[in-house]
Amino acid sequence: MKLLKPKWVTHENDSPIFSIDIHPDGSRFATGGQGADSGKVVIWNMAPIVDKKAESDENIPKMLCQMDNHEACVNCVRWSHSGRFLASGGDDKLIMVWKINQYSGVNTVFGTGGGTVNVESWRCSATLRGHDGDVLDLAWSTHDAWLASCSVDNTVIVWNALKLPETIAVLKGHTGLVKGVTWDPVGKYLASQSDDRTLRVWRTVDWKEEQVIKDPFEKCAGSTHVLRLNWSPDGEFLVSAHAMNGPGPAAQIIQRDGWSYEMDFVGHRKPVTCVRFNSVLFRRASKKASSYSCCCAIGSRDQSISIWMTTKQRPLVVIRELFLNSVLDSSWSSTGHQLMACSWDGTVAYIEFTEDELGKALTKEEKISIQEKKYGKSLLSQKDTYVSRVVETPALLQKQDQSALKLDGIVNSGSVTNFEDRKTSSTPVKGPINKQIETRTSDGRRRITPMFIPSAPDRGDMPQPFSANSSSQPTFSSAESKSQIVVEKREDVVKPNVAVKSPPKEGSTSATPIVNGHASPPVENTSEKPSSTPFAPVSFGGKRRAEKEKDKEKQATSQTTSQAQPSQPPQPKRARFCLDRPPVLSLPPPHNAQDSGPLTGRADGPGIVLPALKSASNLAVQVENTKIRRDAHWVQVENGFSLTSSGPLSRLKIVRSPIMPSDIVNSLANSKEVTMWETVFGSPVIGVVANMNIVCVALEDATIQILDFKTGSRRTPPLVLSAPASRLSLNVNSFFMVVTACGHMSIWDLIKCRKVILNESLLPIMNGLSGSQVTLLSCSLSESNIPLVSLSTGKAFTYSDDMGCWLQVGNSRNPVSKNSVHQSFLGNPVSNGTALPLACLQADIRSCGKSSTLGVASSSNAALVSQPCSLAFLDEQLVSCIATSSPREYQYWLLTTVRYLVHTGLEERLRLICDDLLGPIHKGVGKSNSWESSVMGISKHKMLKDILDVVSTNLRWQRLWTEYTDQLKSLEELQR
Repeated sequence: MKLLKPKWVTHENDSPIFSIDIHPDGSRFATGGQGADSGKVVIWNMAPIVDKKAESDENIPKMLCQMDNHEACVNCVRWSHSGRFLASGGDDKLIMVWKINQYSGVNTVFGTGGGTVNVESWRCSATLRGHDGDVLDLAWSTHDAWLASCSVDNTVIVWNALKLPETIAVLKGHTGLVKGVTWDPVGKYLASQSDDRTLRVWRTVDWKEEQVIKDPFEKCAGSTHVLRLNWSPDGEFLVSAHAMNGPGPAAQIIQRDGWSYEMDFVGHRKPVTCVRFNSVLFRRASKKASSYSCCCAIGSRDQSISIWMTTKQRPLVVIRELFLNSVLDSSWSSTGHQLMACSWDGTVAYIEFTEDELGKALTKEEKISIQEKKYGKSLLSQKDTYVSRVVETPALLQKQDQSALKLDGIVNSGSVTNFEDRKTSSTPVKGPINKQIETRTSDGRRRITPMFIPSAPDRGDMPQPFSANSSSQPTFSSAESKSQIVVEKREDVVKPNVAVKSPPKEGSTSATPIVNGHASPPVENTSEKPSSTPFAPVSFGGKRRAEKEKDKEKQATSQTTSQAQPSQPPQPKRARFCLDRPPVLSLPPPHNAQDSGPLTGRADGPGIVLPALKSASNLAVQVENTKIRRDAHWVQVENGFSLTSSGPLSRLKIVRSPIMPSDIVNSLANSKEVTMWETVFGSPVIGVVANMNIVCVALEDATIQILDFKTGSRRTPPLVLSAPASRLSLNVNSFFMVVTACGHMSIWDLIKCRKVILNESLLPIMNGLSGSQVTLLSCSLSESNIPLVSLSTGKAFTYSDDMGCWLQVGNSRNPVSKNSVHQSFLGNPVSNGTALPLACLQADIRSCGKSSTLGVASSSNAALVSQPCSLAFLDEQLVSCIATSSPREYQYWLLTTVRYLVHTGLEERLRLICDDLLGPIHKGVGKSNSWESSVMGISKHKMLKDILDVVSTNLRWQRLWTEYTDQLKSLEELQR
């Protein structure tokens, strides 16, 4: 055994140290007590205590951080079992929960004149207010989901550590100052000891009293500052603080079985103040494999500490006069061989034991196995917010094994993952940017390109251990070494005060002809591209700017007209699509704008201007074939292939070929290429979409030609649009959508030749962004014939013909979605070869909200807004799935919602979902007339079975599972 009293572990003026606790990883320990003029919490490095060389090494800091946030004396400090949080309670009636700030530099302690340096930065993540008096003791539950505190206000408060500062229960029953609290390691009970001469055991199931023990404490006087009782790690024994055995003080041993108290630890001359069990179970080499013993440290007002083993009748060691005053607290390391204690005299003691003295430590698995044999499933083997219960339904265990294999394939393989795994995943933080770009302007001035460096988010990570070998010398930002930033000089000459526009990203939608949402393969075109578009964005800078825009428009129109009239028939050349800029929506100027008439497709009110599709001399698009065939079908267009006295003609033909048509790519003739049919038009073709039934051709004269795919015959006269087409879409059901340059959307059912939506304006979804340009990211029809539109504002929409308005089904900049823990759950746009409409839309707008940090709650408020934002986000996803008519996605988000409700314990909302899916139990009762048995073709009872599979994975919900399983079986039997 080694004994050490480090003199450097002290508070100002040798003030009392009321509490001490060793971090679970053994790298540091915390003390709490009185400071100069406030309460003080200090985190110390453990390495200089364990290693003598580390203590003499000036490069290894001894004090890591000092926190003076408490206004009065700190009575207790406790690390969570995970080591991530540190809780402190004091005379200021407050409980503060601390966590490390990984991205804060070294700083000096305020008021010390720079003499005290904080190597680590710890910040208060939560302040708990609920007690009306001094907080004397704290205890974390084994699974770190609960934090218990006791106070001189005669109450014990149980806090929800996962949603601080939420309280779970306030335990009232003591009639005196409550000075100690401890958790049952199995998770079934909570014990507290008070000056009212009672020890009370509370059930965690309903937070009611299980047992009140009075006899051993009847003769005890309230002469101790604290009464820190503790539970043995195997759960067998609860050892109290100050008790009496005849005339002498004792630590009473209370057995779990029957709450009997026939044994005690005696020998101290003054009242026992603190009891602390070693968290490790030990086994002697000579003993049987099934036997083990617990180790307990007892501190007293007689300034001494005694160490006991539960298998021995006498103490292992008694250290007398270790301090000059009362022992107030003690703490074991997680290895089980190190013990620290603190005293009212302002000093701490370190005691180290060997394996020969205590025995061989059992592994964590062996410890869990012992608990499971005695009490069933242990909380140490699961991460559940709520305590596990006795299994009441044997069928549930069999169902759990089946559900674990079934749930992964309900929506798509691997797409539905565990909530706990997903919520902790995060994007790694990029390192600092150490490179700058220097350019020169035309007037010779230097220009350093500014680079945005986002602040690294505080993840509240685990503190890194300190050791004797670690280099922990504090460093400061004002280092003497030269800057490591590399300046890259470029020879490019940029214009001064002109922002360089970045080119559009690949994959951004443009005026390229589209077949069922897929851009046609690019083909080269040696002809000149149009230098401008006749539908340019309108600017709102006043009269002069409007006149300039009109001049530019006239000039652009004349250039386009001159280019559209070739002097001779074009020769076959390698063609390429004219890729125009992405369609930009621009609102007309307000009515009070001076001399700036709106550029709209209508003359009777404000409208929208979109760039129309552009005609290329040659283009080819592939027809998506739902049937498995080796040869592909291509729509080949040649604009101006022949000049006549009345004007140029454009030719369109359908080619069946395994490769792209040879005359388009200017390759050798392909003998396998077969022309199915061809036709001509009197106006240039600007866009084509086709499936295996219909070909839709958009012409420059603002008409749409509808052709039969097999014969090439016209199915209807040309459809006349209010303006040239800007976007085309045709789905497999032959529903055709067109968006015109004046911002009107129309949809037709070409099989039945009827309108679905006619000239619906895109103006309402512009959100009143007057004077700003908004890019149309995507515009398509789903397989359910639902129009889908996404904008560069980060919003996605669909149109409801039944409600007669646009519905917003996505907003990447919405603070609700940004603060939801399910934001990262957005799935892939394609599942098993099937496009998911809602996922496609939200994938389009996701990049629009990535760079924005607006709406994200600060780390201190994240716990408060996480649950309401998550619930609101999940509700929005469910109704958006219904609006986009996507049953597969509805199943996915419904199961995700249920997983979240099961995890957070929101039983009322979970029952509402189950009741709606179950429906009325008896005919003619409740919602029998209005209740529908399916949602978008999916049986509600089938979805309820899937939900019950999720519920069955958590033993807490076994009664709910049994209730709805029995009712569902009864309904199925009645239907038979």
